Amino acid sequence: MSIITKTEITDIEYFKKIKHPWQPDWVVEKSDVDIFLKLLDDYRHLVFEFKDWYPPFIIFMINKDGKKMLATQYSSWFLKYDPFRAGKRNPLDILKENGIYVWLT
Repeated sequence: MSIITKTEITDIEYFKKIKHPWQPDWVVEKSDVDIFLKLLDDYRHLVFEFKDWYPPFIIFMINKDGKKMLATQYSSWFLKYDPFRAGKRNPLDILKENGIYVWLT
């Protein structure tokens, strides 16, 4: 589910401050979200608990009516569980330890 706010976002540094700690800096647009989720899906087998692999929300920017707007995609456990706050390891660190590096150009 995505929710679009009415706030126009023009500062990428503000965007980086409000995103989830597990959301990489390169995940900025909807197409980036799709790539990120596909990457996590492909290596989901590296952890036991499904909720410990995905962030509870991902934010991204979209163009709507000529403005950059903030959109959010929530997990089903949003507001109930956050693996980062529970002390779980970042999936990107786990991927690196298993020899999986992501470079986007």
